[in-house]
Amino acid sequence: MHVVTNYHVVREIGPQDLQVVFLDGGKDDDLPKREVLKGEVVGTDPFTDTAVIRVFSSGKRLVPMHPLPLGESAALEVGQSVYAIGNPFGLDHSMSKGIISGKSRTLDIGERPIQGCIQTDASINPGNSGGPLLDAAGRVIGVNTAILTASGTSAGVGLAIPGFVSRGFLGITFAPDGISDALQIPGIIVFSVVSNSPAEKAGVRPMLNGTIGDVITTLDEKPVRAGADIFKLLDKRVPGDVVALEVRRARRSEDGAAVVEDIRFNITLSSSPRRK
Repeated sequence: MHVVTNYHVVREIGPQDLQVVFLDGGKDDDLPKREVLKGEVVGTDPFTDTAVIRVFSSGKRLVPMHPLPLGESAALEVGQSVYAIGNPFGLDHSMSKGIISGKSRTLDIGERPIQGCIQTDASINPGNSGGPLLDAAGRVIGVNTAILTASGTSAGVGLAIPGFVSRGFLGITFAPDGISDALQIPGIIVFSVVSNSPAEKAGVRPMLNGTIGDVITTLDEKPVRAGADIFKLLDKRVPGDVVALEVRRARRSEDGAAVVEDIRFNITLSSSPRRK
């Protein structure tokens, strides 16, 4: 059996320390049954803060395990009821009720923004991360991930990650958007290129010794001005897709004159490399 949770929940847990707790509420006067099983992280995607845990079980189990049915996050409507399951403040197997208060939100908590998040007013507190967000039929529509708060407390807006991860990987790290703005460069500066990535194989040039290399101007013929524009377009792509990347490159001609040329690359995306 496998369990989906947040990457930040398991990121700092040692391989020998990961445990998954199951609880059966029992019926009538039966006492709740509790079972602790060993787990192993078998997949992670830090960019969407998701992780997959394999649960080891041998022999007869004290608590029966039943996978939750999956819902359709794309069909959600603002105002419909949802339920957040988790362990807020260490209170095991708690549930809070709310509604969907927004869709297609962007969560900016890491190296790249997470697109398409579900906004809910159901209470999501420390300890809720990694738990399921359910619709009224008990189907999983997302993974509870974060709370946006201006006060630093648990009062704020809850966000959950929907869907699944199958993202195309380009292999480019962008310079901060502020640098392009300060230099009045219309586009996204390529800061570095991952070794053996699709971008490197295509010939995309990064900054070198402080000298600006390629500047991305369009992706699939759509203008891009910030890193978030690239991420939003790539989130709709899967490994094996071919994208058209257009860059502006400055160079010196043989007589020393400055030359600017537009170059178009057709790049086949790969899978994101696994990160520990």
